[in-house]
Amino acid sequence: MPNFIAELKKRKVFNSAAIYLATAFVLLQAATIIIPALLIPEWTLRLLVVLSILGFPAVLIFSWIYDVGDEGIIKTDSEKPSPEDEMHTAGISKSSILGIIASIVITIVMTYKGVDYFTSSKEVSNKTSIAVLNFDNIRKFQEYEWLGERIATNLTFKLGEIPEVQIIHRLQILNQLGEIDPNKASIIDYKIKHIAKNIDVDFILYGNFTTMDSIIEVMAFFADINTGHQISLMQEQYSQNDLWDLPSQINDKISAFIKTDQRFKSKPK
Repeated sequence: MPNFIAELKKRKVFNSAAIYLATAFVLLQAATIIIPALLIPEWTLRLLVVLSILGFPAVLIFSWIYDVGDEGIIKTDSEKPSPEDEMHTAGISKSSILGIIASIVITIVMTYKGVDYFTSSKEVSNKTSIAVLNFDNIRKFQEYEWLGERIATNLTFKLGEIPEVQIIHRLQILNQLGEIDPNKASIIDYKIKHIAKNIDVDFILYGNFTTMDSIIEVMAFFADINTGHQISLMQEQYSQNDLWDLPSQINDKISAFIKTDQRFKSKPK
C-alpha cells in the first residue's frame, strides 16, 4: 500500500483528481445561476452533472498513464522505488491525506448534487407550475408602488411550500418582462401571452389593487395557459391599517383556493 500511494503521488493522480473535482464543483455551482438566468433548458444542468461524473474516472486514468510537464504530454514510466524512497514514503504525507479527503468530500457532494438534480426533476415533473406577476397599482400612487412587488414576492415564497405546486423563479419572469415593448408593458394580456410563449408554465397568477381613502381593494386571477380561461381568485377589501399584513392575508386566501381546487392537484407521472 505505501508503494501504491507513492506511485499515485508520483503520477500526480491526487493532484489531478482534486483539481478536476474542485473545477467541476465550481462550474456546476455557476451553472445553477447562469442557466436559469439565460433561460437555457433545465436538462442542460443535468447533462453537465452527468458529464462531470463520467469525466472523473477518465481523468484518473489519464493522469495515471500520462504526465503533463514542460515536455508536453508524455507517458509516465513506473520505477521501482529504492529502499531509501520506500522509507520516505512509508508514511502518507499531509498533502496526500488532504488530497484524498478533498477528493472524497467533493466526490460525495457532486454525487449528491447529481442525485438531487435527477430526483428533483422527477418530483417537479408532475407538479402544477405557476408564475407570479407583480400586482398592478391601478391608481399609480407612488407611495404604494412597493406593495405590488411585495405581494408577488410573498406569494412566490409561500406558494412554493405547497407540495403540489412548482413556482417559476422570479428571475425568469423578470427577464421575460424586460424584453416586452415598453409601450405594451402595462397590458396584462400581452404580458401573459409573452410569458406563456417563453416559459413552460401551467398557470399565471396576476392581480391588482386600488387604494380608496382608508380601504385597499385587491383582485387576483389565474390565467390557465392550457385552456385559455381566466379564473377569478378573490376580490377583497382590506383596511389600510392592515397594510403591512396585507401580503400574508392575500397568500392565505390564494393558498386555500389552490389546496382545494382540483386543477392544482399533482398530475399523473
